Formats: sequence, structure tokens, C-alpha cells
Amino acid sequence: MNNLTKTSIRIGYAGLPFGDFSQCEPGDIAVLGVPSEVNENARAGTSLAPDALRSMAQQLGSNLPVNGRDLGNLDVSGDWPDALIPLLMRIIREGITPVVLGGATDVALAVSESLPDLPLVAAMPMARRDIAARSKNTLWVGLNGGQPADVWNQISQREMVWRTARQLDEKPDCSFEIPERAILWIDISVIDLGHAAGTNGLNPAGLKPETLVSVISAMTCSWQAIVITGLAPAHDTRGLSELAAIETLKAALHNE
Repeated sequence: MNNLTKTSIRIGYAGLPFGDFSQCEPGDIAVLGVPSEVNENARAGTSLAPDALRSMAQQLGSNLPVNGRDLGNLDVSGDWPDALIPLLMRIIREGITPVVLGGATDVALAVSESLPDLPLVAAMPMARRDIAARSKNTLWVGLNGGQPADVWNQISQREMVWRTARQLDEKPDCSFEIPERAILWIDISVIDLGHAAGTNGLNPAGLKPETLVSVISAMTCSWQAIVITGLAPAHDTRGLSELAAIETLKAALHNE
């Protein structure tokens, strides 16, 4: 497994065996940790997220509704996106769904680059110019009110679908026009800071964890790749942020 490193966790995510994606069958998942670190942010610690999620899933005895392998962690020394993108493309060509545990947001950008012709469902508090400029539209979930004007203009001009955290918390069954196949990006900073302190971003008007789980669970979409970013577990001694991420991932995989 070139560019992959061992993890200190003995059992893979949610009890999956460690191995290579060549051991997976079509329809399986391949969990991959990408422990990249945020830059110039006082709430660092995203590099700890992949193993923290494995450890918490083990403590909870969490099970997944799908089979697969845990590939361990990507070596993020050097120019790691150049290793990650072709690896993801190989996994996807085999009919396997990569589940990528980041890491900072640059992990999600690499995942989206590996599938440029698919729409993206992004659960995050702030929209991004680079994502809004992708060739395929993005469905934004849980935005707050602090979006830059030029990004709102991009979203409006391309007629992208979006829902704010307030809209979803008040009405979680808010209808979406969901694509049949898409990439799912969950940035844990989309959750309200009072419910999930272990994030690299501060979002005091974010989603409730149960709202995020409910919204993702209701999306009958075939996820071609799933990525989780923004988790900084050292800031949450109770582990509620990891719990929210684990429950959301389980909800996303329920339809696989």
C-alpha cells in the first residue's frame, strides 16, 4: 500500500479489518485516513481526527451497514494530494466507495477533484469560492449568515440549492432536489459549537447534531465518495464531536 502508513489503532474503523482496497468487492467501502493539519488556525488538531474516529467507533461498538476495509492513513508528508487523487480514482474504478476521514478542508478538495463530473453535497457553515466554481453544481447544507457577497452571487447565478442551519433546525424535512449520484462532504464545523466543541472552526449558529443526521439520512443518493473534515478532537474532551461524525457517516451509508 504505497503512501499509506500504519495507525496506532489496532482495529479498523467501526470494526472493519485493515487491508488493501484490492480485498474489497464492488459495493464495499474503503476507509482512508488523511491526517492533514489546518494552517494558521488557533484551533488546530485535525491531524488527530482519523484515529480519534476509529477509537471512538471502537468504544461505541459502532457497526456499519456495509462491508469493506480500512486502508490505514495516507502519508501526508510531501505533496500528498498527488498521491491521494490517483488512489481515490483507482478505488472508484473498482466500484468501491472511498470514505475519507480528514483532516483539514484540503482533503475534501482533493476528493472533489477525483470526481470532477459529479455534483457535491456539502454540509458546511461557509460556502467556498473554489467549490462554487466547480463544473457541477453543489447543494449547500447548513450555511450560516456570514457568506461573502461574491460567493452568494456565484451560488445565485448558477442556481445552486442551499439551506441554512436555521431553516433545517426549524424544519429538518425541508425538501431537496437530490442528485442520483454525488460526493458527500461533511465538515463537522457545520454543527453548532455548543453541541460539538471539537471543530477547527467556530460556528455558534450551526446545526444541531440530530438535525445533521436526520437530513443526511433522508437523502436517497448513491454516494460515490464521502469525506469528513474539520474535526479537531482535542478541543472536545467529551467526544461529542466524534459521536456526531460517526452517526452522520452511518446515516450516509444506510442507503448504500
